[in-house]
Amino acid sequence: MAKIVYQLEAQFKLKDLLDTLPISTQTYFYWKRKFKSTDPNNQLKELIKTICGRDIHLGVRRVYLILRNQFNLKVNHKKVQKIMHDLNIKGQGYSKNKRKYSSFKGPAGQTNRNRINRRFSTDRPWQKLVSDITEFKVPRSNEKVYLEPIMDLYNNEILAYEITAKGPNLSFALSPLKKLVNKMPTMPYRTTLHTDRGWQYRHKSWRQFLRKNKLIPSMSHKVRCLDNACIESFFNKLKVEINDLKKYPSSQELIEDIRNWIDYYNNDRVQVRLNGFSPIDYKRAETH
Repeated sequence: MAKIVYQLEAQFKLKDLLDTLPISTQTYFYWKRKFKSTDPNNQLKELIKTICGRDIHLGVRRVYLILRNQFNLKVNHKKVQKIMHDLNIKGQGYSKNKRKYSSFKGPAGQTNRNRINRRFSTDRPWQKLVSDITEFKVPRSNEKVYLEPIMDLYNNEILAYEITAKGPNLSFALSPLKKLVNKMPTMPYRTTLHTDRGWQYRHKSWRQFLRKNKLIPSMSHKVRCLDNACIESFFNKLKVEINDLKKYPSSQELIEDIRNWIDYYNNDRVQVRLNGFSPIDYKRAETH
């Protein structure tokens, strides 16, 4: 009611409005002062709306870190939380996969002990790497797409990956490993590559390639997905942010979007664990 009187005040006498409408003089002038006062958080609100408009999956902590790191704003995270609540902005959350792709096909091949043993933290790049294969189903074309990334646990960067719609054969599995070796620097410490017990990772060719390039193999315990939780978390984020697979007419469009998302993930997607930096920016800041 006070807003109606405030809008009509320029056209009618205030006394007539207050006599006609059910609002007291004291109440109206209280709200009039509110209407005239500028919101000190207007600029911050607009900035938060712009940031969240670029990525609908951002939650309070990541928005807070973006404001601090990219815009040099000293703002309390509780204030960011309140503004996002007032604006009804909620980051789209993550959900459990209905079905996890399994590449385990019987006992054939040699396994290795779990050297990582859920000790995922490291302060050294190229020391602890993890890999796995995931599957996407394209409903409109009835195709399947397979992705195999290799992640560095130092900064969660995807160092190499392969993606295909032809099937997860041995050549596909070895491809990111070869890409990794081609770009791998000489380090004064050993590099451990952790996987699950999929048939590709138990294959003689995989084990020989690791041995030839002085990579130490590590494998999850059987039926323990938490042993490779970091790469599973990456897959979950990817599948949520790629969103509905029904929008893709074929596997090629999906593959292109996955490539673009991985580039975004490495270079621009900030992470709370990395103190608000993307994987590439974190490595650059820590190594210079």
